Amino acid sequence: MAEMFTKAAAYEKFMGRWSMHLAPLFLDFARVQSGTKILDLGCGTGSLVQTLADRVAGAQIVGIDPAQPAVDYCRKRFADRCMTFDCGNGMDLPYMDNAFDHSLSLLVFQFIPEPVKAAREMRRVTRPGGTVAACTWDSGAGGLEMSAIFWQEAAKLDPAADARAEKPKHCNRKGQLEALWHDTGLEGVEEIALELKTEFSCFDDYWLPFTGGVGPQGVYVNDLTPAHRNALRDQLRKRLLANRSDTPFSLGARAWVVRGVVPG
Repeated sequence: MAEMFTKAAAYEKFMGRWSMHLAPLFLDFARVQSGTKILDLGCGTGSLVQTLADRVAGAQIVGIDPAQPAVDYCRKRFADRCMTFDCGNGMDLPYMDNAFDHSLSLLVFQFIPEPVKAAREMRRVTRPGGTVAACTWDSGAGGLEMSAIFWQEAAKLDPAADARAEKPKHCNRKGQLEALWHDTGLEGVEEIALELKTEFSCFDDYWLPFTGGVGPQGVYVNDLTPAHRNALRDQLRKRLLANRSDTPFSLGARAWVVRGVVPG
């Protein structure tokens, strides 16, 4: 899975706008307002790191991600900040027990092969009384509309497209994160849905990020012939704009978020 996200700058254009809007809502729910050391598991290009830096004064932030290009991107993006970025596996964190005041993860758990291991690792490295929180896109009809529309239109042109769509099997339905957090032994567990919208200035603002080769959609687009790629582009344009001129539009999303506290 990490190979799909090795083009950090392209990923930022593809998903960064969503992460940027979701991160503050996630932190509001997680109630992380203070702390001297905070872990961001699956830091990606740093949307949550940036929000943490803006909100939690003086915190030492540590990001970890399995994709080295994402780690390199963050190291350059935050070169003037007191932050650390490591390339590593969320299911086997290279940190000591109780090393962090809080451990967070934004839009990652649906891609982790063994989320139980990752949740237990987040608990292990978080001190008693610290918060452990995570967030994933809902995989249902109300999830990430940008992605759902893409695969619906792709399948109309290519029946095999449905098999290429990302279909996480865990942590992306109501109650799944909550059950995982309970099983991990965290206290005060709560799960809610967050709703948000993102604006697109024009059709190409929607389409061009898919051509960057990141995520399942980007890999799929890059594998298409030029004729098929143009047909998909036209199909999506018709779906989003109908007979209107190329004007701004918005798309919605729903995410599931969970928080819990490490027992004392």
